[in-house]
This record gives sequence, C-alpha cells and structure tokens, in this order.
Amino acid sequence: MKKIHILFLAIPLSILGCKDNPKNNDQEQVNENSEEVLDEKNLENSSSWEGTYKGLLPCASCPGILTTVKLNNDKTFEKSDFYLDSKDGYFKEKGSFSFTENDGKITMISSKDTVVYTFDENQSNILNQEEKEIASELADKYVLTKLSDADVKFSNNPVKGFLTIGHEVSSFQPIGSSKVYWVNDSNDGKLAKLYNEKTKSQEKPYTPLMAELVLKNSTSEKEGFADEYDGLVDVVEVKSVEVITTENYSAN
Repeated sequence: MKKIHILFLAIPLSILGCKDNPKNNDQEQVNENSEEVLDEKNLENSSSWEGTYKGLLPCASCPGILTTVKLNNDKTFEKSDFYLDSKDGYFKEKGSFSFTENDGKITMISSKDTVVYTFDENQSNILNQEEKEIASELADKYVLTKLSDADVKFSNNPVKGFLTIGHEVSSFQPIGSSKVYWVNDSNDGKLAKLYNEKTKSQEKPYTPLMAELVLKNSTSEKEGFADEYDGLVDVVEVKSVEVITTENYSAN
C-alpha cells in the first residue's frame, strides 16, 4: 500500500532522470512539474477519491475510535464514529466537502467539525488544525484505508467483519470491504443471543462487534429493510463474536 501523498508522486521521477543530459533534465523537470500540478488539479475530476474509508483512530479518552467515512460523487459525505469501550459513544454526521486548490486535499465540513484530509490511491491521512501532517509517535495511526467495492465471495471459510444487530438492522460488513450484507440468523438465533450478551453494557443501540462467521448467499428474496443492503446472507456457523479492541482490529 502506498503511503506517500499525491502531491509527492513526481519526486521519484525527477531523481531517476539525474544521469541524463542537463538540458534534457531541465525539460523533463518542467514536464514532471506540469504533470504534478495537472494531477493535483485533476483530483477533483477523477474518481480516485470516491468511496468508503475506514480506520481505528487514536483517542484521548478511550482505546480508539472506529471511524468510517463515505465520500459521495455529489461532494457530500457520511461519517460514523464509534468510541471503543464506551457506553454512549456512537455518533453519525453528514456534510459536504470541497477540494483545496492544487494540493490534493479535501476539506470536510459538517455542523460538528471541519477536517482536512490528504489522499493517495488507497488511503487518506488526517491533518492537524494547521493542515499539516500530525507530528507525533501516533502520526501513522491517523489514517483511513479505502475499502474494496468488489462483491465478497462467501464459501466454507469463515469471514471476519463488523456485526451490528438492532431494531430494523441485522448487518455484516466484511473486513476490508465496503459491502454491507443483511444477515439471516440461524434457526436457534445464536448470533443475536451472542450479540446481545456482548453489548448489554451499551446504552445506545447499533454497536458494531467483531465477528467471525461462516456465511452463504441466501436464496430468500430481499424484503423490507434488507432490500437496502448489498446482499442477503444466511448464517451457517458462528465462530466468534467479540467486542472490538485495538488488538483484534489490528490483527486483520
């Protein structure tokens, strides 16, 4: 996964050209700089930024914040934050965003906050209030990774992901995927029972948990709220359902 920002992509190209004719070097440098500015200006016109990003961010008052950001084509966003090990720590917000001229940054504005990100092809980095990289030993933690839009192929192998069960919700999002599936519990309701046991200390509903499940594509028709999801799956086997921690999140 590349960890350089868009505005630095042209640097290796200028280094590789250092053994050539000086005159050619000057011309090549001009071309590279032009391409660099063009790429940065074209970020807004490309589709590379569109999609869903997820990460576990540092938190001063809890073990971490599970953050999901979806950037839509119409320059609106949807963001959710779940504060680990918190009784009342699940928040959602929506807003709009804009592109900062010529430097590959996106500024997200909501009623709650304003946040600036830089982007490369696979991840976004959160900047500080001065719109600079965060300078601390936790700097590499302020990163959201872009999720895959590919359909997930379910088999006899267990899949890890985020499970949420509540009123009108029964969802599973595999690790690394933007796809969210409606889950049909097993006949004995084992999945819901385990979920309720693990979330009984939570005051707010819709707490995501880390689950490892064997699933299969359902032959049932999507109805009601299930129709809003990317697919419908049946539970074949429940391997584990656990509260999300920094350890089991980073292990994936």
